[in-house]
Amino acid sequence: MEQRILQYRKQIDEWLQKMEQRAQTLSQDGEYSTQAIQRQSDTQKTDTEKTDTEEQTMQEMVQDKLQEHLVQVGFFQHERLIHLIVTVTFALLEMLAIVLSVISDSLFTLLLPVVILIPYIRHYYILENEVQKMYGQYDRMRRLQQKAAERNNCTSENS
Repeated sequence: MEQRILQYRKQIDEWLQKMEQRAQTLSQDGEYSTQAIQRQSDTQKTDTEKTDTEEQTMQEMVQDKLQEHLVQVGFFQHERLIHLIVTVTFALLEMLAIVLSVISDSLFTLLLPVVILIPYIRHYYILENEVQKMYGQYDRMRRLQQKAAERNNCTSENS
């Protein structure tokens, strides 16, 4: 699960970078196209229509990826909840082991839960942080979607 979430988040980061660069390029092209409409003939209007279709395609791609991302976040949130329950259970068992080790003077009762608990806490820590980063990715996707919608509205008003 750890590798899956790390790979997924890396894939989304790369996709977001490409889309943000594409949005920036479309934004610059859109500014040029808006000025061209005001100054030039109908031949440049076809360039604007081409930019509009690219923006609509980009908006649809972002919407699809956004839906997929929400599903993935839901999976990881569920996993996170399960790990929280297990971690709390292990912590309670560790407290019981400490009490038993004090009563029975046995190091084994203290050592066993610690050996299991430390790797589990590391796993839970990675899972928790990656889901938090995925929330940031979701916010970036929403900004991309909003920018694409704004550009789409601006270009359709100018046509």
